[in-house]
Parts: sequence; C-alpha cells; structure tokens
Amino acid sequence: MRKQPSQKRSSQMVAALLEATALELGERGLDGLTTNRIAQRAGASIGSLYQYFDSKEALLEALLQQQVGRLMAVVYQRLRPLLGADVGTVTRAILAGIFEQVEQDKGQRELVRNWHRLHAGAVFQALERDMTEVCRQYLLRHADEYRIDNLPATLFVLINSVQYTTARYFSTEPLLLGRDEVIEALSRMVETLCLSWKADQPAK
Repeated sequence: MRKQPSQKRSSQMVAALLEATALELGERGLDGLTTNRIAQRAGASIGSLYQYFDSKEALLEALLQQQVGRLMAVVYQRLRPLLGADVGTVTRAILAGIFEQVEQDKGQRELVRNWHRLHAGAVFQALERDMTEVCRQYLLRHADEYRIDNLPATLFVLINSVQYTTARYFSTEPLLLGRDEVIEALSRMVETLCLSWKADQPAK
C-alpha cells in the first residue's frame, strides 16, 4: 500500500476500494479487473485510488491480506467450542468453515482460484504462520493424546498439504471431486498422522 490511512475518511476510502476490488473480481474475474472499474465502483477518482495503491497488484495483495484475516477469524470461531475435541473432529469443522467462507465469497474464490498467478508468497506465509500457531496450541493442549516427536516438521507438512490441496481444489474447473470428499480425505490424513504417533507410544 502506497499510503497508510491515518484518518477515518482515509480508512473508509481504503475499505471502499478493497470492497470494490472484491466485487469486481467476483463479477469479472482476474483478467477483467481494472483500476478504472474499481475506482468507479468505489465512487472514487482514479487519482484517489493511486494515492493508496500504486497498481492493481497492490490492491490484490491488500485484498489477499484482508481475506486471510477473515479466514483466520473462521478458524478461531470453529475451533473455540471444540478445544477439547479429537483432532479429526476439529479438522473437519475448521475445513468446513474455510470451504464455506471461500464458496460464498465470489471475490475470495477468484483469488484462491488464481493463487498461482498472484504475488501471494508473503500472504501464504502469513497464513501458514498463523495456522501453525493455532495447531501448535491445540496439540500442546492434547499432549497426552498426541505425543508428536517433531512438532515443527509435522505441522509444516500438514499445513502446507492442506493449504495447497485446498487451493488446487478451488483452482480446478470443472471440479473433479466434491467438497465433502476433499474435506474428509484431508481430515483423515491429519488424523492418521497424529494417531500414528499416538500408536507408537508404549501402553501405560
């Protein structure tokens, strides 16, 4: 972002531009997205847009960051009432929430569908970092149930596998699998890996 909003009016302008970007993205797709249409939809001049964002790519990066925040809010919402549940139940609930969030937001779905075309490396790393911390806290809470020897390596593999598979699911048209099939397969993968560590522990 070129200029950080410091006043309420500036913050409202940035919010309007990001909302317009999401709406235009959902309706026209990535290839049909232009800064002129975004500015027009936001009720702003193109000069006002360029005060805050120097390009369409900068707008998309800011929108990606916003969407990651929304996805993480879904994760926390789904996890909170299930902190005492087993890892399979938690994984299914969180994935269902994430898939629903992406499916109901056309702009977000278009972002995920075109993840490989965007400068999204930093955003995906931030999502990975946040998800790693959420999973780490959950597994530490259940340390007696899932005694994972190398937690950082396990979380790296699991989170990147889930993240990449989810992105690939939404970027494939027509869809080759149903949503529930993908969620179930991912949940079983997470559950199997965590339970395999548990099975290796000697009986008490």
